[in-house]
Parts: sequence; C-alpha cells; structure tokens
Amino acid sequence: MIRIIESSPLQIMRILLIFLLIGSLSLQAQNKSGITGKPDTSFTNYAALKMVVKQDPTIRLAEVQSSKSKVQSFVYKTIDKRKLVVDEYAISATRKLPTLVFFHGGGWRTGHRSQHIPLAKALADRGYRVFLVEYRLSTEALYPAAMLDAQAALQWVSKRQNVGEIYVGGYSAGGQMAALLGSVQDENTYGKGVKLAGAIDIDGILAFIHPESGEGDDSKRISAATHYFGYNKVEGEAIWKEASALSHVTKGDPPVLFLNSSDERMHAGRDDFRQKMAGLGIHTEFHTFENSHHTFVLMNHWFNQVMDRMDRFMRKRLVVGTDFKTIQSAVDVARPGQEIFIKNGNYQEKVFIDSLKHHLSFVGESRDGVVLRETIARDIWRCSNPDDYGAGVLNIKGHDLSFRNMTIMNEYGFTATKDISIPCLNEAGKETTTTVQKYALPREKGEKEGEKIVRVDGHQFAVRTMPGATRLSFEHCTIRSGGGDTVSPWDVNAGMYYLNDCLIEGGVDLYCPRGYALAENCTFVCHNTSAAIWHDGSGEVGAKTVLKNCRFLGDPGYKLGRYHREAQFYLLNCSFDKNMADAPIYQSGDRVLNWGHRVYYVDCHKDGGDFVWHKNNTSVKASDLTFKTIFGRNWKK
Repeated sequence: MIRIIESSPLQIMRILLIFLLIGSLSLQAQNKSGITGKPDTSFTNYAALKMVVKQDPTIRLAEVQSSKSKVQSFVYKTIDKRKLVVDEYAISATRKLPTLVFFHGGGWRTGHRSQHIPLAKALADRGYRVFLVEYRLSTEALYPAAMLDAQAALQWVSKRQNVGEIYVGGYSAGGQMAALLGSVQDENTYGKGVKLAGAIDIDGILAFIHPESGEGDDSKRISAATHYFGYNKVEGEAIWKEASALSHVTKGDPPVLFLNSSDERMHAGRDDFRQKMAGLGIHTEFHTFENSHHTFVLMNHWFNQVMDRMDRFMRKRLVVGTDFKTIQSAVDVARPGQEIFIKNGNYQEKVFIDSLKHHLSFVGESRDGVVLRETIARDIWRCSNPDDYGAGVLNIKGHDLSFRNMTIMNEYGFTATKDISIPCLNEAGKETTTTVQKYALPREKGEKEGEKIVRVDGHQFAVRTMPGATRLSFEHCTIRSGGGDTVSPWDVNAGMYYLNDCLIEGGVDLYCPRGYALAENCTFVCHNTSAAIWHDGSGEVGAKTVLKNCRFLGDPGYKLGRYHREAQFYLLNCSFDKNMADAPIYQSGDRVLNWGHRVYYVDCHKDGGDFVWHKNNTSVKASDLTFKTIFGRNWKK
C-alpha cells in the first residue's frame, strides 16, 4: 500500500508525495480539467430542501432555535496564501470535552462546512466540542489534497488542550472521508496518526469500486469520484481502492457508527466493512432511516433522531430506564469503553453479551433496587439448544466486563414445585463423551431415551460465561438461584474472575469458576448437601480459586466443596456457620490427578468450634495472594 507521510516543509513534501503517488499508479497524468479555481455552490441546504419537498411538503430544514454554544474560527492550515478554516462550537472554551471533528458533504466538489451548523450547535449543547472543517474540494485540488487537509485538521485538533476523546464524522463525501480517516490512523497514510475514539459515517461510501457503488459512471457526465481523483476508475483503479476505507481495515481501527438513508448506493461496501471489523472483534453499528432521502441529516424529520444516535455512540454512559427500556437494548449498541448505568427497576429479561462486546462497565443504581431476573432451567434450554449460551440469566461471551450494584436472579428453583420429565431429542438422556470445555448434559439414572428429567434443584445459571469470556468482575452484587451452578464462569484455559462483596446463593456447586478466580468479602449460601463451591484448574498447574474473608452459610449438613478435575483451593480468613458438615473439600469421581489434592486453609474458623481438617496447612499468607499476584500481567485493574 502507498503511504504518504506529511511533514515540514509542508509544501515541498506535499508536492513530492503527490508526484510519487501518481507516478506509482500510472504513467498517465491526472486529468485536471475539473480544477476551475472557482467554488462550486450547487449543493446547498436550500437546494437539497427543494428536491425533497416535492415528495413531502411538510419537510423543513433542521434548525436549532436557541443554543448555549459559542463559535470560534481558526486557521488550521495554510497553503501558499490559501487559508483553511475550522469552526469550533462548544459551551465552554476551556473545559476538556469529548470532541467531534466533522466533514461536510458535496461529492468532494461542492458543499460548505456551514451546512452543518445545526448539527454542531445541537451536539455542543449536549456537551461536545464540535469542529466543522473546511477542506480543499476537487475544483481546487485533486486527491489526496482533501485527505491531507483532513489529517492536518485532526492533528491540529489533537494538540489543543480543551479536547477529550476525539471522534471523526462526516456526511456523504465527508462520511467517506471520516470512515477512511478512522481506518488509516494506525497506518500514517496521510500523515502522523491521531488516536480516535470512534468514527461516524453518515451516508458515505466505504468502497469506490464496489458492486453497490454508483461512482465511476461517466457515460452521461463525469462522476464526482472521477473529478476527485483525476482518473476514471479503470485508469486509476489502484488509487480508487487506496482511498477506500474497506481497503484499510486493521485491528487497530476504532468503532464505527453508520447512519444511512434508504438510498443503498450511498453506503456501498458497508456490509463488507462491518464483516471485516467483526472478524477483528471491533464494534460497529448501523441504522437505516426508512423512507429517508440522502440529505436526511439536514432535514427536520430526521435531525433529532440523528443527534440522539450520534450522542449515544459518543457518550461514555448509556442509561437503562431512561434512554433504553431493557438492559439488552443498551448492550446491543454499547461500544468498548462505555458504562451502562441501570436505574432501579425490575428487569425481567435474559441478557446476552457476545464476543464483540468488551471493556464495558455495568453499574446499577442500587444493589437491591436493580433486579435482573428470569426463570430458566438449564435442562429445558439444552433440550432444544446445542450449548449453554442462553441457559443463564446473564450469558457472557465478551471479555473485560465489570458489574456493580445489582441483583441477578434465576427464579426457576424458587417457583417450580416438582421435578418434571420432558421430551428431549438431542444429547440429553443419551450416552455421550465430553472434553474439558464442551460439557454434555449427563444422563441420569431413570431417564429414558428421548426424555430428560428436569429437577427443581437442577442446574440453574444466574451467570453463565462461555470460553473466551475472561477478566470479569462482580462487585457489590447479589446473585441467586434455586439450583446448582448459580455463578458459572466457564473458561478453564484463560478464565480470570474477580468477586468482591457479593452474596451468592444456590444449590450444588453454587460458585464454580474455572481457571483463576479471586473472591473477597463474599457470602455463600448453600441449599444442598453435596458441595457449596467447586473449581476446575486443569488448564494449567498455577490455576487456583482463592477465597478471602468469605462467609459460608447453608442448610444443615451442607458440605464446603468438591472438584472433579485438577483443582487448587485457597481459603483465607474464612468463616463457616454451624450447619456446615464435618466433611473436607473432596474429589468427586475417580479421575486420576497429576497434581494431587491441593486444598489450603489459613485462619479459617467455624461457629461453635473448628473441625480439624480446616486448620492451617500452608505457609502462604493472605497478603501473598492479591489481585496482582493471582492474575499477574494478564489483568490490571
């Protein structure tokens, strides 16, 4: 790929690099017949309005009647005597605010930054700093001039003291430029890259040469893109592709929001772009405004909706109970780095956090006031589904997630009155083999082929995570079920889990982490005599579950814990109520273990008198096992 690095002296370097760019593509010179030296004023807001009112006379131009924002204009770049200007809109001149750098549309040939004054005012009033950028159009200079200007504007903005996270956005041609800018900052294509928090493409194409694109049809008149590049798409195929965001998707790219009209050619390449981004685990989202015109962002019918979606994408906090009715609807649009704040309420829903969702914080208004609840028996779910993703109330494939101040409850065991037998035509009730990560439903004694017994106290996940879901933390949470495996973090190879000040209630193996886990200041309430806690540390010899300053309560005769595979337990400064059985943590089954029985106690005591088996049996101190020492370099909080 071609790389253009702009540095001082700017003019000499620009001329040299454009020459090298053109020379590397073709021996034929750029066609400069489109350079008129005069501004093309054909695309204005009023011209756009005249087109759409023919179809709907109720449409008006978007306006912001009153605004608290103030505007300042600055010269960000000078070419000879030509000065390029950026207009800044904000409610504060000095306060550091999240920032949007926005580029106008007009086919790279016409248009003006002032067309988006309503957008700038509306977003400034919502707490953003917005820069509307002037750049050279194809009547003045050919590609890559506009992109060099756009990159220079980003660099200029990034050096200001009053900008926070920087987003880049644009409409139509400006949307194409914004998407391209988002994709090349890690490549230094048009100059030294700037760290971007996200990109917003409003009806801009992602690929100039694409089955969905209308660019390059010069049969009736020279197309906007042919004017822009100075080559048609046959002569300049390489440069047309080089200037397409679809050609630059890499792992370092920021999240992207697409806002589109009903005109499909205006988002050519979007679906392919999103597919590439998804393959790299990068968040994208899109919304199509039905029955809308290409100029929808300028019109009152759609303007407020556009502002809401841009605001939500750039905002650090999404609020469930105000902006969203359900937790899932907030999850669906959340991007890395955002907080989902959940107002007090009763949320009866099943939540899915897929593998593209990461680095999110879920914060409840209050621990008892935010209740996420659903009624699910794992056995019923698995009789019609191939795996456990969906068998819990909170189902997680994503990573680097935190949850605070909420209650999560699987109510099946609290509401079911008896065991039932149901038809089950898949793996349940059959003899199956399993691996460490792919657990089949066990066949129980008394089950018939094609049937499954669903126990009142069977597996009932409140939290069920899948392989790949790691670096998960739960603080100040209540997590309950009426059956087993209430909290079931399920990645034996890379699992890392942290719990602090949580109450976990359930049946057998109510807390059953795989891999590395640390629970501090937690209370465990067990309604089963088999085992309260469980561990699988078979992924590597150092894997362990550590419980510090935890309290255990339960029904009379409950046992403390067990394991089936390689495991390692540390219980430090823990206390047990008088109902705990005189039964140490034990191995269930007869699997041969390579690393032996590894269960360690330090300063653990039982109400009414200690049992001999939980006396101190290691030189390890509580201070030796901390978040840092357990998770090491793999997880930093």
